[in-house]
Amino acid sequence: MLHLRLITTFIALFLCTAAFSQPRSISKIVGESEINEEDEKKIQKFAVAWAEELQTTDAEALKHAHNKLTSPFDDGVHMTPHGRSLYGKYLKEGFAPLLSDENENEMAAVNALQIYSLLGTEQGCAVLIKHAHAGTQKRDALRLWASIGLGSTFLVGELPQNRIDRYAKLLSSYIGNEGVWYVLARQFDALAALQSIPGLDRSQRVEMEELSFTLQTNALVKLLSSIPIDGADQRVQALPLVLPSLRMQLNEPGVDDELKSTVFDSTIPHLITFVENASTNPPVGDSAMMASYGRALHSAGLLISKGQGTGESVNIVELWNNGDYPAILALTETWKSKQ
Repeated sequence: MLHLRLITTFIALFLCTAAFSQPRSISKIVGESEINEEDEKKIQKFAVAWAEELQTTDAEALKHAHNKLTSPFDDGVHMTPHGRSLYGKYLKEGFAPLLSDENENEMAAVNALQIYSLLGTEQGCAVLIKHAHAGTQKRDALRLWASIGLGSTFLVGELPQNRIDRYAKLLSSYIGNEGVWYVLARQFDALAALQSIPGLDRSQRVEMEELSFTLQTNALVKLLSSIPIDGADQRVQALPLVLPSLRMQLNEPGVDDELKSTVFDSTIPHLITFVENASTNPPVGDSAMMASYGRALHSAGLLISKGQGTGESVNIVELWNNGDYPAILALTETWKSKQ
């Protein structure tokens, strides 16, 4: 009995010691413009220690560590650029083991990328862009969250415009190498986010809007051009998300008419070819892909009709589902005649 009491007391003391050893909040420190060496060490201890806590398979522990690491980004903290830079420096130190190829804890790595996306700096963006490329990151989940994170990073509004330009162009170039449809869709989302960056003056907003549409257009044309004439391409599943998004962006008031025309002139011929090829060689025998192709053709038809100003009311999905491919092909001939 005495041994049991001693063991219980030891465990209680151990837990108390562990609780007291947890790094204290740095929210006040990162809100300061001037940070001394002692406070910098506190930032380092906080970032590295809680980053280590992400290396777990326990959902509650993971959530707790994630919340601790995101707490310096809370609205009431008002993190200064200097505080943001130091926190990013030590997050990189703490996250390096989590993001290494040797680490098999994918959830820990995903959480690290999610936290990086809140940083909004070049430090975070450099890490995210590395993990968004299919050539350097083989795990789909990490490419997905790195791509989402780049869009979030742009929206933080901390990156200088020339750096946004650089990373956005890099991301756009990655789309041609991406084979997973849901990663593709998020990469297009990140490019669309360029139109919503806070804190820009009118001239900068115009430049970012033009960059956003140009990069989306170029990436879409490359994607459509790479879809084979026959056989089901899994990437087509991204189009029912990408095309309606682009259509909605072009519907926004204030978008320059000449820019709209450029987008339509560049994309419509490739959209028509996609619809024509799919209707000539439908991926019959694969019900899931048939459904995805049908939705993609419908979205393509709406975008083509908008660009040509026809207000086309033909229900392409219905024609597709009924196997009426000649009717769809006749529609593509009508579209071609208006080019």
